[in-house]
Amino acid sequence: MSLKNNDLKELIIFLSVILLAMLIFSFVLFGFTGVRVVIGIIFISIPFYFMLNNFGLNEGEKFVFSALLGFTLFPSLAYLLGLVISFRIAIAAAFMAFVGIAIVLMKYKNLKKAA
Repeated sequence: MSLKNNDLKELIIFLSVILLAMLIFSFVLFGFTGVRVVIGIIFISIPFYFMLNNFGLNEGEKFVFSALLGFTLFPSLAYLLGLVISFRIAIAAAFMAFVGIAIVLMKYKNLKKAA
């Protein structure tokens, strides 16, 4: 699905307002730790959003599925790697692995389109 330029601007503004509201709410309730948690949730969802961008999903579906995949697959891989190596390194390795998978999927899709 391709969004029109005006629709894309509205979506970006809407998501920015929602994000700002979430950050303020979490800061008021939990302080800086709450803000860090919200930012962490966003960062672990980004690779899955880019992965799902290769399929014919709506923006809302990609957002929800990326959040669910981020809550399930990312911590699972980080935990399993953390049994072998340091947890901080495992978190970084899991993030890089999922970003790498997203890049490979994008390149594969572009190669498939070109052929």
